[in-house]
Amino acid sequence: MIKKIIICLLFVSIIASIIFITLITQVYRFWIQDPSEESTHISFVIEQGESFSQISDNLESNGLISSDLWFWVYAKLDGSAKLIRAGSYELLPHENYSKLIDILTEYSQGQDISITIPEGYTIDQIGDIVVENFNIQRGDWDYWTGLNSPLEQSEFIKNAQKPDDVDLEGYLFPNTYRFYPDATAEDIVSELVNQTANKLNEIDLSLEDGETVHDLLTLASIVQKEVADEDEMRLVASVFENRLELGMALQSCATVNYITGKDDPAVSAEDLEIDSPYNSYMYSGLVPGPISNPGLAAIEAANDPAQSDYLYFLSTPNGETIYAKTFDEHVANKNKYMY
Repeated sequence: MIKKIIICLLFVSIIASIIFITLITQVYRFWIQDPSEESTHISFVIEQGESFSQISDNLESNGLISSDLWFWVYAKLDGSAKLIRAGSYELLPHENYSKLIDILTEYSQGQDISITIPEGYTIDQIGDIVVENFNIQRGDWDYWTGLNSPLEQSEFIKNAQKPDDVDLEGYLFPNTYRFYPDATAEDIVSELVNQTANKLNEIDLSLEDGETVHDLLTLASIVQKEVADEDEMRLVASVFENRLELGMALQSCATVNYITGKDDPAVSAEDLEIDSPYNSYMYSGLVPGPISNPGLAAIEAANDPAQSDYLYFLSTPNGETIYAKTFDEHVANKNKYMY
C-alpha cells in the first residue's frame, strides 16, 4: 500500500514538475526572452486575409518563435490576435512574445501594408478593402474615385475619353499592392489608375474607328463579370461585339446587377424593368461606363475578341459556357442545360 502511495506521489511530482517547468519556460518566452546578439533580422510578410493560426505557423516555420501553439495562447490571452495586421516586417528570431506582438500591431516608419484587389471588384468593394486597412475616410475614397476626382485631369483619363458623368469605375487595376501605412486615398487611387495605364501600354490596342479606351474598359468589365474562365473570355467578348455590330441589346445580367447591387446569375423580371442606361436589356449599345474593374485577361479579350458567329451564351450550373448562333438554338440550350 505504501509502495503504491509512493509511486502515485512520485508520478504526481513528475507531472507537477513538468507543468512547473513548462510554465516557467513559457513565462520566459512571453515576457523575458531576448534575441541573441548574433541574431540577424528575417523578413516576414503577413498577407491580407491571413488567419492568426496561419501567421503563428509561419512565424514558427521561419524560426522566429519556438512554438506556434504557445504564441497563439499568449495572443488569445492578451487579446491581441485580432490586432495583427498585414504588412512587411524585419524580425529577430526568438523575440519575447510581448515585444513581438507590439511589433506586429504597431507599424513603424518604413513598414508597408499589402492589399489585394480581386479582378471584377467594383469601386465600392475596393473602397471597403482600403478603408479597412488604412486610416482613410470613406468620403476621401469617394472623392478621389468620384465624378469630381482631380485625376479626371490626368493625361491618361483624358486620352481614354471617359465621359464626365461617370466615375473612375473600371480604371482601378486589380492586383496586389504595397503601400506605406500613412498612404492617402490620393496615393492609392493614383497608383491603381497608373497601373491600368501601364497595362494598356503593354497591349497592342486595336481600337476601331470611333472606339475609345473607355469603351474598351467598359466591354472588358462586362466580360469580367460574365465569365470567370479566362479561356472563355475572348468568345464571350465576340458575342457582345457581334451584338453591337448588329445593333442588338447586349442583354447582360451583369449590367443589371450593377444597378441593383446584386450578384444574381439570372436577374428577375422586375429588375429587368428598371429604367437605367445600365440596363442592357432595355437599351442597346454599350452601357455608359465600366461595371467593374477588369483584369488583364478581360481587357485583352475585349481588345481582341475571338472570331465567331455566336449571338448568345449561357453558363451552366457546373460552370460550363454554352454558345448559340440563333435564338432558337439558345432556347434549346436553356432547356437542355438549365432545367
